[in-house]
Amino acid sequence: MEPTLIIENVAVVDVVAGTVRRGYDVRVDDAGTIVAITPHQAAPSAERAALRRLDGQGKYLVPGLIDSHVHIAFNGFLDVRPDFTRTLKQFLLHGVTSVVDFFTAGGDFPGSSPENVRDDVNAGTFLGPRMLTSYGCINAPGGFCDCSIGDAASAVVTRGDVDREMNRITAVRPDFVKIVYDDVFGTLPNLTKEMLGELVASAHDRGFRVAVHVASGAHAMDAVDVGADIIGHGIVDDVPDGLIPELVDRGVVVIPTLASYESRSLERWRIALPAASPPEVVDRYVSTHRSLYETNGQLPLYREAFEQSLKALAHMVESGVNVVAGSDAGTWYTFPGESLLRELALYTEAGLTPARALRMATSDAAAAWGFADDRGTIEVGKRADLLLVHADPLQDVSALRDRAAVILSGEVLDLDVLTDDIVGGPFLPSPDLGDDVPCSPHHLRRQAPPSP
Repeated sequence: MEPTLIIENVAVVDVVAGTVRRGYDVRVDDAGTIVAITPHQAAPSAERAALRRLDGQGKYLVPGLIDSHVHIAFNGFLDVRPDFTRTLKQFLLHGVTSVVDFFTAGGDFPGSSPENVRDDVNAGTFLGPRMLTSYGCINAPGGFCDCSIGDAASAVVTRGDVDREMNRITAVRPDFVKIVYDDVFGTLPNLTKEMLGELVASAHDRGFRVAVHVASGAHAMDAVDVGADIIGHGIVDDVPDGLIPELVDRGVVVIPTLASYESRSLERWRIALPAASPPEVVDRYVSTHRSLYETNGQLPLYREAFEQSLKALAHMVESGVNVVAGSDAGTWYTFPGESLLRELALYTEAGLTPARALRMATSDAAAAWGFADDRGTIEVGKRADLLLVHADPLQDVSALRDRAAVILSGEVLDLDVLTDDIVGGPFLPSPDLGDDVPCSPHHLRRQAPPSP
């Protein structure tokens, strides 16, 4: 097909090699596919008039970013009703063009449904990043998922429960199966290791990969032992002997979600709200003087968890574990889009190079989720989900914040319109919870009171 968009004279970032090719023209056809990447030449006047052109001189072109752990049903405050269409646009505004949702169950999706929102977004009914989703959350009765989303969760005790819930989830065609294996430091019921193994085997029998939510090293070891394909969070305590070699040998994907741990370790006054935030989020932020974790006396615990997860990340990457970038966007104080940029900055603070961090949110993530033939690198035949920035992100990942353009399937998005759509529109009132403390994912135990 003939090109309809040309990004002219741009520096193309090869995220796999960690190099830059300067002075190239990238041509995209009307199906949103890259059809040519050639050294820059001034186009004939007739061609220039026919094409949409984007000036890339002095700028850097990178693949659209991939956040491998998000929750589009949440907006950074779990007690605030979200407008999911604004959440989707927040991802795009920050250059995140693909997301992996770790359950839509329990979400409020006007015009769609928790079981259909992925297909509606991917079909273009709603403007947003391309989605994969688990369409569910399996746990023990009264466990983490029940705590988070109530009756929308899947609780299992017996083998019959496993068959029932797996049949139900299979019917909505998830991209993977999510299981929670986490007692939140002894504060919530949890699956037995045997039941976790039954669930993993059942999902594998149906052709699904399995992501297991854990927090502790011991739970991660159990999950890997029974065949988990993906570990959905970082390790917030000691890494058990033998875990990292097992992760490497079995090719398990690990998603650290450091941004979520960090945001929960901060006092409210230190939590930054992105400039482009929905009105209901701004209202909640302004009216909150202490974070949930300050109120519960948990900041020291989260600081310890965050620092430990940083150390575990560096050790895993150095040892060859397949780690990809995911932020847990949408959960407490972890704001969509912005949180992935912070996630990558944290990787560099842990000692990774900017080039490695960028790979983890592009080519590595695309390979881990099985769509590397479609996106994740800038190559002929790939989808034109792209991010144009003013400085070289291989030198400093903060360059990803200085965006010149975001391109989705060859369409150059109007960032001003996206911003207006996010910050404008009707205010969505949330229910008055009174003095009730809402249930919190990753809700660590309370800080023990000082001894008398």
